[in-house]
Amino acid sequence: MISNDLNLNHLRVFESVGRHRNMTLAAKELHLTQSGVSQHMKAFEDTLGVKLFDRVKQKLVPTREGLKLYEKITQELARIESAFSEVRKAHQEISGKVEVGMPIEFGNNVLVPLVAQVARKHPQIQFTLRYGFATEMNDAILKGQMDFAFIDSFSVDPRIATQKIYEETLSLCISPSRISKGAREDRALFSKLEYVDYQAGNPLLKMWFKHHMGIRDPDLNVRSILMDVQGISRLILSGVGAGVLPDHHIQKLIASGEKLHIFKGSGKPLKNSIRIAALQGKTFSKASQVVLDELRSGL
Repeated sequence: MISNDLNLNHLRVFESVGRHRNMTLAAKELHLTQSGVSQHMKAFEDTLGVKLFDRVKQKLVPTREGLKLYEKITQELARIESAFSEVRKAHQEISGKVEVGMPIEFGNNVLVPLVAQVARKHPQIQFTLRYGFATEMNDAILKGQMDFAFIDSFSVDPRIATQKIYEETLSLCISPSRISKGAREDRALFSKLEYVDYQAGNPLLKMWFKHHMGIRDPDLNVRSILMDVQGISRLILSGVGAGVLPDHHIQKLIASGEKLHIFKGSGKPLKNSIRIAALQGKTFSKASQVVLDELRSGL
């Protein structure tokens, strides 16, 4: 490719010489010596293998090839300059697109109302909100498809930096119809129950049993896997099995008149940390940084 052998400064010098049709004026504009401009032009012509200007009675006259190249280069340089201006303007103004990842229920109950406040305050920002688990957010962040994400306690790639920003309490719940009043919370009871969880491998159920019962790998009869808090709560209320719900969703269900039995466990609340995750060393646009700062402040 010719561009591999090309000094890009040649383009700038060629454009100035072509516009002024005079090397002295081009040299003054570019803060170069006249001999420097002449050397650039000779090197440019040698690289292309094409004569771009004729010297007629101490005047520069573009050849047919030189005139054609000048028209093309001036158009492309104008486009590049326009792109530079757009990038600078976007960086200086609080505008542009921001993509944020979040867990579904935490997003709906906590983050989306905060995002709405930020959106009203900054009408030039466009938001793309993406729901998903930490594994999905991990991949999107690494591929540069997402500015930042809110994730739960599960591990992510070491190239992703995280910061704890919020804590929610996780409780094991069941429909009152599926448990005897005053039943003793022991291994015998829990071994007889049926369960629902969000992912294969039952990570949240395992987390609850490890925290409250000291059981690292419980043998559970999991009836259903569903990647949605709303769906899990419907299964619990319908008597399909016991499942883990975040406190903000439990309060929402109780306020709407639903009945839930919440297991006490060890009595020490199981906390799930919500963290902000972003690629280490990532350069944020001004809009992304503003959104991140205001969401962090709101939490």
